[in-house]
This record gives sequence, C-alpha cells and structure tokens, in this order.
Amino acid sequence: MLLLPVIWLCTAVGIYIAAMRSGMAAFRWALAAICLGPLLIPLFNSHKRLNILRVRGDLSACYKA
Repeated sequence: MLLLPVIWLCTAVGIYIAAMRSGMAAFRWALAAICLGPLLIPLFNSHKRLNILRVRGDLSACYKA
C-alpha cells in the first residue's frame, strides 16, 4: 500500500535531478512526475533529446559541398 507512493516520489526526485542536470525546468518536471509517476519517464527522455538536438542544430539540414 505504501510502495506505490514511494515509487512515485522517488521517480519525481529522480526526474527533478535529471532535469536540473540537463538545464530544463526542474520544478515543472518534478510536479508532472508527482502527478504521472513513472509514466512520465519516456516523455522526459524524448523532450531532453529534442532539446539537445535543437541546441546542437541537428534538426536543420546542412549539406557540405
């Protein structure tokens, strides 16, 4: 009975730390993780990957002649 809230809280803390390390809005992600729990992990990973690609500039086509 106590296991599910503990897992959700640990997920929220983990997402908060990962968002802080990635330079994303950590409080917003932690709040979403408290609401959705471990279901948020795939969304967080894809959002982090898209942010990295946007910063690096790999989303635009660049051809070298």
